[in-house]
Amino acid sequence: MTFPRQIPYLRLLVLLWGAYAAVWLALEGAPGRELLLAAWTVGLAALAGTARAVGERRLSAGQVVALTGVVGLVAGAAVVPATLVAMALKTGLHAHGPEYTAAQLAAMWAQWPLWLVAGGVAGVGLGLLLVGLRRP
Repeated sequence: MTFPRQIPYLRLLVLLWGAYAAVWLALEGAPGRELLLAAWTVGLAALAGTARAVGERRLSAGQVVALTGVVGLVAGAAVVPATLVAMALKTGLHAHGPEYTAAQLAAMWAQWPLWLVAGGVAGVGLGLLLVGLRRP
């Protein structure tokens, strides 16, 4: 199968991300909102980066599933650090003292293995979906 170069609805997803980010900037800190922003950012970067790197190349079904699994694993590993960066950014932007407790930061860091596995599983699932949709 040929890996797609254009991701359907990517521009719409980026526009929605921009709207969410604008609203996110104005709101007080909440770890769930920062997690959503980080996961969305990492997901968009993973989709766009993969399409740019291997788009229009002919790959076997196994290669597609392996590629999307690895990209998902890497993206999942990046979600928690990106969330911590968003939390630090939010604290710096609002400049009224810490927005998050040490317990909230520790709880976020403790989710890292979960996001690693979730990213890998989502990547493999997306790869299987792509293969299944491209079969005649």
